[in-house]
Amino acid sequence: MDQIKIGAFIARLRKEKGWTQEELGERLGVTNKTVSRWENGDYMPGVEALTLMGREFGVSLNELIEGRRLESEEDFRTAADEKLADALQRPGERLRRWLERYGAFPAVTAMLCAALVLCLCWQRDYTRRCPMDEAAMGNWCTDWRGTAGEYLVFAADGKYYRYRQFEPLEYGSYTADGPLVTVETGERRFQALIKGRSIYLPDGEGKLTGYEKSLEGDARVSVFINVAPEDFEE
Repeated sequence: MDQIKIGAFIARLRKEKGWTQEELGERLGVTNKTVSRWENGDYMPGVEALTLMGREFGVSLNELIEGRRLESEEDFRTAADEKLADALQRPGERLRRWLERYGAFPAVTAMLCAALVLCLCWQRDYTRRCPMDEAAMGNWCTDWRGTAGEYLVFAADGKYYRYRQFEPLEYGSYTADGPLVTVETGERRFQALIKGRSIYLPDGEGKLTGYEKSLEGDARVSVFINVAPEDFEE
């Protein structure tokens, strides 16, 4: 998907309606800064935001993802076929075809599979021997498979963020001493505990909430979904 193209299309649809970025943000439940970042192509709106935009603008989700109006049935069919082909063309399938084309497929495949098995076995054994050896830095969530989870970001610069999609909740700083993480915000100071792939935070009422470590991306790079660090500082 072309984020720049999609952003420009969103901006065009908004201007056709005569709305400001703030007015569109109010309709979608986000800030004008978020709308601006979408239109600039800084990052993609989530599926929920795209669906709401489609209703507001009177266009299909397919058109928003294409970044243009699809005028005919043939346009819709072509766009759908392209997306289906792209979804079917998994990275593993691309690698297999590339290796088949340039030869040595059986040998290289066996080597890759052996290396993968060794890595998985080493990781499993290391996690078993050192269950507490996890760093707070990175991204955590109560449910990475859902869309209504709570997210944590422990950034490399010592900043701490807690949010839901479109909704900043808490902002502060943290220090880590092994599995014990001390967090300070403008309203409270508390300690969190890392255990294996989870971190547990007190909710202020004597209960603990568990957040699972994200397995995607570099732990040193903060990942935000439909919010940005600037939203916490307003």
